[in-house]
Amino acid sequence: MTVSPSPRIAVVGAGMAGLACARALHRRGLAPLVLEKSRGLGGRMATRRSERGDRFDHGAQFVTARDPRFAAELQVLALAGAARPWAPRLPPGSEAPSQPWWIGTQGMRPLVDPLAEALDVRLQTTVVGLSRQDGRWRLALDGDEHLDRFDAVAITAPAPQARVLLERAGSPLAAALDAVETAPCWALMLAFGTRWEVPFEAGRLEDGGPVAWLARQSSRFGGDDGIDRWVVHASPAWSREHLEYAPDAVVPRLLSALAAQLGTPPPPSIVAQAHRWRYAMTTRPLGKSFLADPAAGLWAGGDWCLGARVENAFQSGIAVAGSIADALGA
Repeated sequence: MTVSPSPRIAVVGAGMAGLACARALHRRGLAPLVLEKSRGLGGRMATRRSERGDRFDHGAQFVTARDPRFAAELQVLALAGAARPWAPRLPPGSEAPSQPWWIGTQGMRPLVDPLAEALDVRLQTTVVGLSRQDGRWRLALDGDEHLDRFDAVAITAPAPQARVLLERAGSPLAAALDAVETAPCWALMLAFGTRWEVPFEAGRLEDGGPVAWLARQSSRFGGDDGIDRWVVHASPAWSREHLEYAPDAVVPRLLSALAAQLGTPPPPSIVAQAHRWRYAMTTRPLGKSFLADPAAGLWAGGDWCLGARVENAFQSGIAVAGSIADALGA
């Protein structure tokens, strides 16, 4: 790998893995450029507001920490008032979680904001291809733009998207991603003008029905303005079956499935929106922390390397950064 005096590094993706990677590189004295196709940070650690101003955590519902480094990260966020434990009332008969559940005090997405401090992050920048020129990487962007002369590229997109980029780069790493499997999830964001009488605040439904999870948002954000807000996650099987439906077509179908499954029809909704997470959860991980071709200056990582947890994305990002820094002699 040819390395310039000041190595140029691109990190594709500004979810937990990409930002953890970029910050670790920054702390090693490097200056990565983070490229994110979306309008905001965090990927599936997402918080959305409706036109009425209703707030929903409609992606990742909480994080847990087994890795001491991630646990320390959460403690820093807690001391800053950005994170707190979440202990909602669970469905009857549910076992208590083995690890504390952590959420952001202002939503899940702000949990990643501190990772991006001091980083060069470019949002709404979609990388569509990579090619080698004079021993370095050229990144093709959506709209026929290009960014040139990168010594190292780390791809932290979801596994199917990472595979496409690796294949377009002509990298043998692409084939390893055939072993990774992911599942989709339709998320439903609901607000009712009257309280929905459900005997729990959040939890997984283990009956194998169309709905896998639901959570009352007041258990997360607090407050009581008379509006009852919920996030509902469909099961992988139901989401896969309805994957290509339009959001407006998903709403009534998932509402009907929810009412039938719980036996408690929800009140008339004042907000009912659906969002598709095409690559919501890793169901079969790679089994190692990252993929790497140091000689070519190419790496790939994400939660899909180790599992389905946000913590797995953090672990992979840190590991990718260490490998890149070692390869560059930083």
